[in-house]
Order: sequence, then structure tokens, then C-alpha cells
Amino acid sequence: MGLYINPSNESKEDFLKREGTTAPLGLKWQDIPSDQTAVVLIFNPMFTAAGVCYCEGELKAFTHPSDMRPRIVYLVPTAKVIEVCPEYTEYVEK
Repeated sequence: MGLYINPSNESKEDFLKREGTTAPLGLKWQDIPSDQTAVVLIFNPMFTAAGVCYCEGELKAFTHPSDMRPRIVYLVPTAKVIEVCPEYTEYVEK
């Protein structure tokens, strides 16, 4: 796992609330619209992380039931993810 968003002009939480819509934690790769990207906001003890799910394996890793950290899954327009994480274009499998 290695692609995260960190907007420069706002918090990742504010970005996700503004640009994304929440999705179920059990979201399946095939259910993600082609113009959307799943981003999982993970609540670690000292910080939050917003992992970009660029492939099915990443989605499964970020949402695996054995990971007990609180998480919220967002669907975000891919163009908006690229604005705050331009390197995402190198990972896109869809």
C-alpha cells in the first residue's frame, strides 16, 4: 500500500467530505463507477491517512475485516483525485 492523498490547501478530511460520497466498507471493485476512485480514510491513533485504491488488491487491503482501525470509504471523481495526487495517473488500472 503506498498511494495517499494529502491536499496542500485543506485537510484530507475536508477534501473527501467536499468531493466524495461515502460508500460501504464492503465495496466491491466491480461496483466502482469508471469515472470514480475509492479512497479510504483510515483513523490511526496519531494521524489519519487517505489511501487511494488504484487496484482491486489495494481496495481489499484497505478494507479487510481483520483491520480493526476505523475507516470510511469514499468514492471520489478520478479527476479530483488526480488534482491532489498527480502520481495516481501512473497507477490507474481501470
